[in-house]
Amino acid sequence: MKSSSYLIVITRGREDGGHAATLGAELAVTLQAMDYSVAVFLTLAGTHWAYRETGNDVRVPGHLCLEEYFASFVAAGGELLVCSPCIAAYCHLPAVGEADLRRGLRENATYVGLATVAERMMRGNATVF
Repeated sequence: MKSSSYLIVITRGREDGGHAATLGAELAVTLQAMDYSVAVFLTLAGTHWAYRETGNDVRVPGHLCLEEYFASFVAAGGELLVCSPCIAAYCHLPAVGEADLRRGLRENATYVGLATVAERMMRGNATVF
């Protein structure tokens, strides 16, 4: 991996049709392909994407299906950091149905707090979607 690391923060769920998440996930895969170390932090409504298969029906024109980006990111060892207070308290509940909850979290997903996010930001670059 190159010396730089990147943290991509995804804050939006389905409210924008998955546009922000698609761009964030596509950037993550692109940076991985360029041999950079990448982590994705899912927070606020973005915690919706922490669940397996939640991007199956999201396809922004001109891009792959959102689920394909997440699958590629995780398969390449990408790290998903999930906002612990958001997913546990309130952020994901309006957008995630019972079926999604039963599917469980994606592989390589870890609950974290802001201290972890701050530490990652200090080590590299961050982009927010």
